[in-house]
Amino acid sequence: MVKAFEMVGLSQADVEERFGGMYRAFQYGAPPHGGCAFGIDRVVMLLVGAKNLREITLFPMNQQAQDLLMNAPAPAMPKQLMELSLRVIPPVKKD
Repeated sequence: MVKAFEMVGLSQADVEERFGGMYRAFQYGAPPHGGCAFGIDRVVMLLVGAKNLREITLFPMNQQAQDLLMNAPAPAMPKQLMELSLRVIPPVKKD
């Protein structure tokens, strides 16, 4: 990604500053769809005459990205964490 931006004259520092979220995301690898998203949900929205994308979305979320039907996201239960061999480390408080 940095090489592509260097071709148009941006340094790595510029890329990290202006596109930090995308830069960090690509450090974990490219998305499985290769970045190709066809917007099928929006095409369906137009075909059925819906005024809002949430009207045709299978698992709609509210403005805070919460799925009220499944109560998600929700904190993980201790049993779930044990099944996955995970532990939660509390954040360090800064003074």
